[in-house]
Amino acid sequence: SLIGIGIGVYVMYWSLSHTTDNLMFFLDMHGIMIVMGGTLAAASISFPILKVLALFKVFVLRVLGANRVDHHGTITQLLELNKKAANGLTGLNETLGAIKHPFLKEAVALVAAGILSEKEIRHALEIRVKTTEARFMHEANMFRNIGKFPPAFGLLATTLGMIAVLQKIGQADSQKLIGPAMSIGLIGTLYGIATANLIFIPIAESLTERTREEIDLRKMIMEGALMLKQQVNPIAMREALNSFMLPKDRVTRKAA
Repeated sequence: SLIGIGIGVYVMYWSLSHTTDNLMFFLDMHGIMIVMGGTLAAASISFPILKVLALFKVFVLRVLGANRVDHHGTITQLLELNKKAANGLTGLNETLGAIKHPFLKEAVALVAAGILSEKEIRHALEIRVKTTEARFMHEANMFRNIGKFPPAFGLLATTLGMIAVLQKIGQADSQKLIGPAMSIGLIGTLYGIATANLIFIPIAESLTERTREEIDLRKMIMEGALMLKQQVNPIAMREALNSFMLPKDRVTRKAA
């Protein structure tokens, strides 16, 4: 994501610098206020203001954060837990402190408790997976929906600029004034298009992709936890969990 942001900034800088020698020309406070202020206002009307403000935290943690989904490492950890479970499911309680993934920790804790049946554990974990997917996708859709606003407010800024241009017609030296006024008026559209297509929509797509990967991992963890409950053979467990992976990414017998 950081590489993509860097490329986007460079492309915009290169494009603007080859358009004019004076980059400060593109700094139009009227356009910025209309696009950014209008987008914030529309987002606050569409969603609770606290959720809108929380999107910055979502961007930092889920887009820029080091949250790579590790299927291979998770399978290896589940196989290690399988060895612990061979001496009794209560032995899994000793491993909870070393488990970092929160969902894996929850699933192992349910198995180690020995209270719920296999069917009850599956039901509880399925609901948690669906709840997480719904929350993550809601955040992605918020970015996607907010991304619809900047181009519209950019067009609004341009419309106001065009009104200012028309007011200059008939004035002294209007031919010299119309060109600069039109160029300033179009900057609002530039802000709107750039904000939507370089910020909000890419973030929404990134969150959607990360959500898909995370939900796939959680489904694999759920099946692994149920196999811990069943105390299946380690080889059968490894091959079943490998079914969630492409052939080149699967855990081999030697690695396991």
